[in-house]
Amino acid sequence: MLEDVAAVDDGAALILRWSDGRRTRLSAATLRRAARDAASRREVIDFNEIRIAPDLTITRLQQVGAAGLNIGFSDGHDRAIYPFAYLRELSRPDDK
Repeated sequence: MLEDVAAVDDGAALILRWSDGRRTRLSAATLRRAARDAASRREVIDFNEIRIAPDLTITRLQQVGAAGLNIGFSDGHDRAIYPFAYLRELSRPDDK
């Protein structure tokens, strides 16, 4: 379970603290590429990838129910919901 989350480095990444004491970091680019919403999936179909601006940042965090986060990005994308279990799957202690 996720205990705490905070945007760091002017929104370039998230630091996540888990109930088991583990701390992980996810970059804005990693999160944007991992979005599973319909618009992101369409972009992958159309362009074979989700195009990421080099200066992409996280602009908003909003908890969704008891099990996920909605993350807004500087490119205007704000539709994806990231379940905590999915964030844990994506997390790597050394993710930059």
